[in-house]
Amino acid sequence: MAKLKKDKIVNIIDTTLRNGEQTAGVVFSKHEKIRIAKMLDEIGIPEIEIGTPALGDVEKDIIKNILKSGLKAKLYAYCNADPAEIEAAADLGVENIIINISTSDIHIKEKYKQNRTWVVSTLREAMRTARQKDISFIVSAEDATRTSLEFLLKLVTLAKKKGAQRFRICDTVSKFDPFRTFMNINTINTAIDFPLEVYSHNDFGMATANAMAAIRGGAVSLVVSVGGLGDGTGNAAMEEIVMAMRYLENLEMGIETSKFREIAEYVAKASARAIPIWKAIVGTNVFAHESGIHADGVIKNPKNYEAFNPAEVGLTRQLVVGKHSGSHTILHKFKEYDIELTDREANDILAMTRTMSVDLKRPLFDKELMYIYKEYKSKKKKEPELD
Repeated sequence: MAKLKKDKIVNIIDTTLRNGEQTAGVVFSKHEKIRIAKMLDEIGIPEIEIGTPALGDVEKDIIKNILKSGLKAKLYAYCNADPAEIEAAADLGVENIIINISTSDIHIKEKYKQNRTWVVSTLREAMRTARQKDISFIVSAEDATRTSLEFLLKLVTLAKKKGAQRFRICDTVSKFDPFRTFMNINTINTAIDFPLEVYSHNDFGMATANAMAAIRGGAVSLVVSVGGLGDGTGNAAMEEIVMAMRYLENLEMGIETSKFREIAEYVAKASARAIPIWKAIVGTNVFAHESGIHADGVIKNPKNYEAFNPAEVGLTRQLVVGKHSGSHTILHKFKEYDIELTDREANDILAMTRTMSVDLKRPLFDKELMYIYKEYKSKKKKEPELD
């Protein structure tokens, strides 16, 4: 695959407040939406989708309040290719919108009961309304990855001609893998010199991989959400994209990553969704080590088994004591309690630790380790001394 140019700039637009809230069963309160917008802005997210005016008066009120919050980020409202929705956004004081329209034949025929000519004329009218209202816009092609390339190129050309900021390629049903994503974006990018934005969904667990492939293919912007929250299986996770860019592409995006865990926790609480402990980047087990080999390696040098410092994303390193631990972990752990063990003592305590861990089917808490230590010392005192 192509390498990124050293001077390449990659943009992200966060959709937590829009598509994230479309997750089945998720509703953000007014206070929560404003707080999430501020948190994203504070860490340097450059663009944020703040809502959909067509949802009604409550949503409109929230959008107005976010617009008045003095955020540095560029704020977008989400509109279907309908002049009435665009006019409603303009009435709220919105300066940037996403104009969404389905482009695949299945959507055109089954969803709209129309044809491609209708799509073109509808999009033209929507873009005309946006220009008349002096609103900047991104054209979003829903189900673009099931759209014929010929028709998609026609729409990209039209968006470019009518003054769109970017053209969004939506992989609505996760039709593409990273290889198809790269080839598709590279083909469009080669054919038409116009900024492409890619919106990857996660039906097959490849949203982040597809987003990274899109950048390699020539895209300049990615749609993300905190924790990958979104309709269905969700989206490319904001924190995964930012850290992958930093460590896999050596490309800094100007984001303050140390608050990633804090933001993830807030969004999870507002969504009534727990963060899986194994969640990439922000899960509590990302920097938890139990295996004796791993723990020993991390004690000697964290870089042996960690891709980056846990503090970079607001986490801390954990040495977990359980069935798979080794004696070096026991020695290290008891040093934290200001107890120096001999190698023999560490091995004896390790054997007791493994037994208890199997019985309990989990790692041990600190107080349980101290219980084992006290039991061990008590037994040693009762053992008869050898002449």
